[in-house]
Amino acid sequence: LLIGKPGTGKSHIAKAVAYQATLQGHQVRYLEADEAFGQYSLGSPDEQNKILRALLEPDVLILDDLFLARRIAPVGAELLQALVHQRYKRRRSIVVTSNRVVQDWATYLGDTTMSTTILDRLMHRCALLEFEGKSYRLKEAAARLARSSTDD
Repeated sequence: LLIGKPGTGKSHIAKAVAYQATLQGHQVRYLEADEAFGQYSLGSPDEQNKILRALLEPDVLILDDLFLARRIAPVGAELLQALVHQRYKRRRSIVVTSNRVVQDWATYLGDTTMSTTILDRLMHRCALLEFEGKSYRLKEAAARLARSSTDD
């Protein structure tokens, strides 16, 4: 779990982990979580089963920016629970990045029990990295603005 403020490098680290895993011969799947859960929600039951199977297959699954939009649809929340549960049983890795603290996940899922179930499995064998500091994107934008104002 990579948790922290926006712009602090969580996605960058997740992509670096994914890259290293591929170099070591592991199959990796990267998803922007909210978008993937939204697409899943719109699919037919057959399409949803196909998506679930595809997400259970890789050795490493990256779910980037979970809860970026704050809430995910109930069907998406059910997919998250199924993914975490099935991948936990199969001992397959999941890397989750989020700028939402885990204590608030029940609010974003709309279900405390589901949140507890997901976090129980995710955190049992995980490393939790908390990112602090200022956004590198805002820092770069401020430096760019400072340069352009001195050029004028």
